[in-house]
Amino acid sequence: MIARHLFEDDDAVVKGQAAPIILREYQERALAAVLAAKDRGLHRVMVVMPTGTGKTTLFAALVDEFDFSYAENSLVVAHRIELLEQASARIAQRAPRLNVGIEGGDREAPPESQVVVAGVQTIGKTGTKRLGWFHPGLLIMDEGHHAPADTWQNVMRRFGAYEGLCFTLAVTATDHRMDNKPLHGSEQAIFEDVVFRYPLRQAVQDGWLVDIRGFRVATGVDLSNVKTTAGDYNIGQLARAVNTEARNHTAFKHWAEIASDRRTIVFCVDVQHAKDVAQLFRDNHITAESIDGTMPRDKREGVMRRFSSGRTQVLTNVDVATEGFDIPAVGCVLMLRPTQSWGLYTQMAGRGVRVLPGVVDKIDIPNLRRAAILDSEKPDCFVIDVVDMSEKFGLSGPPDEEDNQPKQKPVPASVAGLVGLPPDFDLQGHSLFEAAKWADELEPSRRNQMFRRPMSFEDLSTVLSEVDLIKELSIPEEVMGVSRLAWMKTGENEYTLPCGSSRTEVGRSAIMTIDLLGRFSITLKSTRMEYPVLPLGTDLAKAFDEADRIIHLMFPDCGPIVQANSGWRSKAVSEKQIEVLRTMGIEEDVIAMLENMGQAKALIDQRKLGAGQRRRRPTA
Repeated sequence: MIARHLFEDDDAVVKGQAAPIILREYQERALAAVLAAKDRGLHRVMVVMPTGTGKTTLFAALVDEFDFSYAENSLVVAHRIELLEQASARIAQRAPRLNVGIEGGDREAPPESQVVVAGVQTIGKTGTKRLGWFHPGLLIMDEGHHAPADTWQNVMRRFGAYEGLCFTLAVTATDHRMDNKPLHGSEQAIFEDVVFRYPLRQAVQDGWLVDIRGFRVATGVDLSNVKTTAGDYNIGQLARAVNTEARNHTAFKHWAEIASDRRTIVFCVDVQHAKDVAQLFRDNHITAESIDGTMPRDKREGVMRRFSSGRTQVLTNVDVATEGFDIPAVGCVLMLRPTQSWGLYTQMAGRGVRVLPGVVDKIDIPNLRRAAILDSEKPDCFVIDVVDMSEKFGLSGPPDEEDNQPKQKPVPASVAGLVGLPPDFDLQGHSLFEAAKWADELEPSRRNQMFRRPMSFEDLSTVLSEVDLIKELSIPEEVMGVSRLAWMKTGENEYTLPCGSSRTEVGRSAIMTIDLLGRFSITLKSTRMEYPVLPLGTDLAKAFDEADRIIHLMFPDCGPIVQANSGWRSKAVSEKQIEVLRTMGIEEDVIAMLENMGQAKALIDQRKLGAGQRRRRPTA
């Protein structure tokens, strides 16, 4: 019997009575990529898609296709009963003509089953005879990042995945293993390729998931002495370190300030931690329950049913609400469990990114979907990182997608690190993806600076202002390579070159303009002479080359002043320049951004000319 309370109404279906599933555009691309991989001779592949983007729907469509096109039976393997029932329901909805059976615990799939959804603990046990009669042509591994585990490997070997007897697809929200065992990308890897990847950031941009707003809550707890076991903190030592009255109360206080009206999942270290935190919420008049894998199934389902309906506002848990736990109403995720596993963190954070039912599915345009989300009762999800001290670790981010290895020493995973920002970057409640967009605009050298010192969202305004200022004071990109002179862009179609003074002329300059027909012309100016406008044609390179020749002809003594590669330009900003800038009213923080004399001179010249652009500040 399907546990209907775990899913939305459209997930709990009766075979043959539900409307067929229509794949979203990215699901169509994923399905096509998997089938193309089979056609080119691959046997074991992965698809990586965020929580909430319909991995179950995708593999249900693949099961349908394998029966229709190849007349092959399918085996779907998962490690939780909730996942088995969810997969069975979705396949029945996609392909009601197929007989779908469940094999797990005391449940046995009937022999007429064309599709079997099985528990890995049941059919992956060494020496088991379960499903000895079943011969699938397609093996699907739900939450496939578990594939290196012995039971999963037993299933793959038993059904011929490595011999090509059974085409194998692993679907997961993360292909990063906590123990760094390779999933793909090497000859020794379990899977031959990731044939489709749909990043979390893209899913939010496309309007299929809600945005994430991140918060950091600092504690005084020191994790430096907590050992690492199998790629993550030792659970016993971690629980003793973090399950303290002071830490729990600090987390609750910050939650109450920002998320007291939101349905919340709290991730804890162990069973006692989950119980203690739930009691803390109840002591403060918040309906809260704890759940863990040791609870009887009927009791666990009762807790989940009350949380899903909203009767319980806060759910504390241990390794239960990480996979196959899909309640779209969750609007806050409170991370009380530190982890070095980016895969686990991704699973935990993903519990809150689902869009409320009926908000976006009938909208075809991404920006309209995003607008609909913003107008819904759940416009975003808060992720609150409770951050401890771990001084022995260096700055790091998630493993690189290409080599699946961590970049440096492991640090506790964080919401900022999900999009490549420094793990200790403080979003201050701002949008994760807004911050990532601003960071993308930074040059590599300046982006690297973000990893050298603690930064916050507000600090981005300073960094971006610096980037804009340096860009304003640098030779325009289109001029570099076609002129050896230090031109400044002073307007949409105007370039200016200050040329210093001589014994007879002061305030000399050259101005290049472009008219509406794209024709270049140059005008030389000084306080004592008037020069004619000289046409330079329509070719940018030739125009600047001719302009350089004219400037040197008319101002033969200007060389050291106008040359872009003059040695003085790279020297430190002089005290005299600083004094001049201050008399001009230039702010101290702007002066501090200047890297050399060349930039300082350009800023002085720019202000004398009345030029300069408004610098940006990030907004969310």
